[in-house]
Amino acid sequence: MSEPELKHDGEVEQLIAEHGGDVHAAIADLLSDRNCLIKELEYAALAMGHGFARGWKPKSLQSDH
Repeated sequence: MSEPELKHDGEVEQLIAEHGGDVHAAIADLLSDRNCLIKELEYAALAMGHGFARGWKPKSLQSDH
């Protein structure tokens, strides 16, 4: 089985280089950025009306019912 082609290979290498070659630090930084973006999305979802997005909400704001 062949490996999938990375379309952003240069960006991946740059990110790892920015973290001194530490892949774990690069991933931790990406996860931190992801959490910030999730919070921004949650705030935006709270500010918009229910009909604006046809009832769509981020998964973190959806009720389990």
